Amino acid sequence: MKLKSFMFLIIAAVFAAAVCFSSSLNLRTAHAEDFENPKAGAVKWKVVDYNRIQTHPARIPDKIPGGIAFDFLNTPDTALLGTSHPSYKGDLLGDMSAKTLSARVGVTVTSGTVFQYYGNSTGLPASVRFYFQTDTSGKFEETDYWWSNPVAIDLQTLKNIQPGDFPLSTPFSSPSMWSDYNGHFGNDPAYTTAFIQATKDVQFVGLSFGGGSFFENGVGIQAGTGSGSFRLMDFTATP
Repeated sequence: MKLKSFMFLIIAAVFAAAVCFSSSLNLRTAHAEDFENPKAGAVKWKVVDYNRIQTHPARIPDKIPGGIAFDFLNTPDTALLGTSHPSYKGDLLGDMSAKTLSARVGVTVTSGTVFQYYGNSTGLPASVRFYFQTDTSGKFEETDYWWSNPVAIDLQTLKNIQPGDFPLSTPFSSPSMWSDYNGHFGNDPAYTTAFIQATKDVQFVGLSFGGGSFFENGVGIQAGTGSGSFRLMDFTATP
């Protein structure tokens, strides 16, 4: 699906190119963080928001018991929660073509909270889904960016799952469950080769936030209705 602003392509490219991927850890199951025994230092994941100053296009999620979390903004600008950290090479990054992504997500919000997304308020509600991109250092290619489709969960539903978290799962080996920047599915014969190539060189992976007709146009909480946070309790790739 098309992004809210072409400016994000620049941010994403810089973010992905900012790291030099290192040797593989060769684990069968890769977790986003060691949530139970977190190490000292910053979380390896980033929250990417639109309309932030160019020198700091991303913010660091907080560590919470068993997971990581970030506060929703009062503007519909949060687009991604993801990672390109070099320590994930071989686990969450690199050749993911035979792996399946799984996650457990949830929200904690005050009573009356209303989620919003950028743009015309028609179509799908504000939601979260898997996202990955491959090398974006060259000219723009729609097949460098992929979203799980239709696997997603809307934030209002998450709001109503209290307490508790919601599981998401999507295999990279099923092209029909992913669509690209312009909405073309990976099982479309014209795009299957590009999809497979992208899954063999994943350079950024995580979750995307959007609504209406788009998957990454940005979400937030409508000002004056409440406040809250999004949590990621697990993010794994198997086998």
